Amino acid sequence: MANIIQVIGKDEILNKLKKYNIELGWRFALGLKEAGLFLQRMSQKVVPIDKSILKNSAGTKVLGSSFFTDVVVYYTASYAVYVHERTDLKHKKGKQAKFLEGPAKIYKIRLLNIIARRSRGK
Repeated sequence: MANIIQVIGKDEILNKLKKYNIELGWRFALGLKEAGLFLQRMSQKVVPIDKSILKNSAGTKVLGSSFFTDVVVYYTASYAVYVHERTDLKHKKGKQAKFLEGPAKIYKIRLLNIIARRSRGK
């Protein structure tokens, strides 16, 4: 004969877990956005500047929501890819090609910490 176990409060537990999951997803998305904006700021510090067209074309876009959020940091100037990829070009001191890739690598841990901190609700 099988033993039957009755769980009391199961619905309340499931509702609390669902609410927590929604809140955690929202905080995770907020962390991604904050990390994207941080990366944009750091990249603008090292982007080669001639007339500020490239620097001023930077942006950060949030796509999706909750755990299905993507954040895109981008530059819209027509020559952005050219400047980013041409590592053979000379730039002023403190400026560089790979102005997005470089800061993403340098600040990788900080970007992850921003996301983690926001996900914890801080």
